[in-house]
Amino acid sequence: MASGHPDYLDFAGRSSSGGAMTSYSFSGSIAGASLGTTDFPIVAAGTENIYQCLTLSCNDDSAIHSAYLIRVSDSWIFFRIDFITGGIFDFPGQAFEPGQTCRLVILNNSANTLTFAGAINYVTRSI
Repeated sequence: MASGHPDYLDFAGRSSSGGAMTSYSFSGSIAGASLGTTDFPIVAAGTENIYQCLTLSCNDDSAIHSAYLIRVSDSWIFFRIDFITGGIFDFPGQAFEPGQTCRLVILNNSANTLTFAGAINYVTRSI
């Protein structure tokens, strides 16, 4: 990479230009063959959140589960992944404007109630 430019492939580089990197963690049980959701903090006035990485895990390998990241205001799905016991899912940043909310939807395809845990990483910067 050229000298003097941030490395956008690492989290320190992604939070350049006065932004702050946040890792927001979550955990919860989801009944078998059901959806579970969690909403992340609303984007504050005068800022934008750029979502970039999702980490997920569950305590069972009996099914392939699905996870979606959506914008609540219009249910736009901007990221979707299938997983078994979890993983670290890195994707190009998706910016959310002030007042918007990002929601994680997990579909538990197992017959059993499972606990899902993880974190989403995003940069908050002034606009």
